[in-house]
Amino acid sequence: MENQNNNLQELEQLRSQVAEFKSRMEQQEIVSRHLLDEAMKGHVSWIKQMSVWGGVVDLALVPLVIYALRGIVGVSWLPIIAVCIGMVIEAFFNFWNVSTIRDKYLAANDVINTQKRLRTYKRREKLYFYIIIPFLLLWFVWLLFDVYSGKDIPFPSTDRLIFHFTAIAIILAICFYVFFREMRSLNKAVKEIDEFVKQ
Repeated sequence: MENQNNNLQELEQLRSQVAEFKSRMEQQEIVSRHLLDEAMKGHVSWIKQMSVWGGVVDLALVPLVIYALRGIVGVSWLPIIAVCIGMVIEAFFNFWNVSTIRDKYLAANDVINTQKRLRTYKRREKLYFYIIIPFLLLWFVWLLFDVYSGKDIPFPSTDRLIFHFTAIAIILAICFYVFFREMRSLNKAVKEIDEFVKQ
């Protein structure tokens, strides 16, 4: 009888320990999910802000670009229309792409889906970047050809050409910096989800 009582007490102790362990694990998971949520917001929030504001700036610059290229430089309408269409497409692409990683989609409750969304977003951003850079370079060559071919405008001096190419190099360097920073943030977010899933 006494042996049976000891066994019951041990069993009760074991149940209590298992319940406590389960409670601690649940609390740890809640904390981990909260930390994951915060990490997602930290890694992704600046990307979302940059994309939205980039789209707004693109749309706001369209009239200025038309005025500068047509009124000041004297470019024909075709290159102006091409770049303006490109700017509008870029703005709407930014708005749409960033809408796929809104906070409600990045809830840590569904980490696998969150990871898929971030990877898909990253893939689209890379594809877009690798399309837009050659387009801009080709458009710039087209612009130079349009401005200087068949017109009495003298070709710019070497100093002016160096200035223009330096400005273009700086703009491209900024674009590459922002792009690689964005990719690094997305990689960190995906890695943190991986670590969370492995736990």
